[in-house]
Amino acid sequence: MKILIAEDDMISRHLLETTLIRWGYEVVVTCDGTAAWEVLHSTDAPPLAILDWMMPGLDGVEVCRRVRRAAMPMPPYLILLTAKGRREDIITGLRSGANDYVTKPFNRE
Repeated sequence: MKILIAEDDMISRHLLETTLIRWGYEVVVTCDGTAAWEVLHSTDAPPLAILDWMMPGLDGVEVCRRVRRAAMPMPPYLILLTAKGRREDIITGLRSGANDYVTKPFNRE
C-alpha cells in the first residue's frame, strides 16, 4: 500500500519514512501542504496520508478540508500528525476531515 507523508520537519519526516518502508509500505514524501494536495488530488493518490498540521503552503487542516470537499470516488484516510495537543486543536483537526489525530512526539509502534 502507498502512503503519503507530508511533513516539513526533516527529522520527523525521516523517522516516518524509514519506519513505514521497514514495515513494507511504499512511501510518497512531500515537504509542504501544496504538494500534498497535488498528490492527493492526482489519479494515483495514496489511500492513506499522514499530514503535519503546520507546514509551508497549505497546512494539514486545509489539506483535509480540500480533500473532503473534492469529489473523490475513494477518499483517502487522513491522519493529522502535530505538536498541537489541546482539546480545541483535536476538535478542529477532526472537524476539518481528519480521520485520526496523533500528537508529536509519536511512538513508532
